[in-house]
Amino acid sequence: MANPMTNEVQALRQAMLNEIEGAEFYRLAADKFAPSSTKDAFIELAAQEEAHAEYLKDLSEKLMGSTEIDFDVEALKNEVPSPGIFNWDRVDEDMVRLAVTVFSVGMNMEKDSIAFYEEAKANSKSEKANQLFDILIKWEGAHLHELKKQYDIYQQEWWNLQNFAPY
Repeated sequence: MANPMTNEVQALRQAMLNEIEGAEFYRLAADKFAPSSTKDAFIELAAQEEAHAEYLKDLSEKLMGSTEIDFDVEALKNEVPSPGIFNWDRVDEDMVRLAVTVFSVGMNMEKDSIAFYEEAKANSKSEKANQLFDILIKWEGAHLHELKKQYDIYQQEWWNLQNFAPY
């Protein structure tokens, strides 16, 4: 007999891979910056993505022999990072172009993760799984929001360095 949670398990496994890829990207980005709060923020993002991957791994292992997803919704909601975790400082002028690129790629990764979780939710028949996907969407949305704020700052700085101000 097929496990009714097969779709959810597959979605969680893909989500784990997405989180691991995100962690690796943020770790590589951190390596490109001199010690600064920007570097620290990328290291923190990598750690958060690794924690997400570990949580999803544990959850998918529980689902392998189960007919229903089981997790504490309220406890998981409390794990959403607060916007206050980021304390960015200015990147050296030589690094502005890299910063714009890194933040842009990071934003696209977070958008892709959100789209993935939205699709997984649309394809799930489990109410608990849908609650999980909503929480994962919120996690990635918090990252996207912070990356976008910083991207906008560096984009403006890049325009200023080019002596260009869009009107």
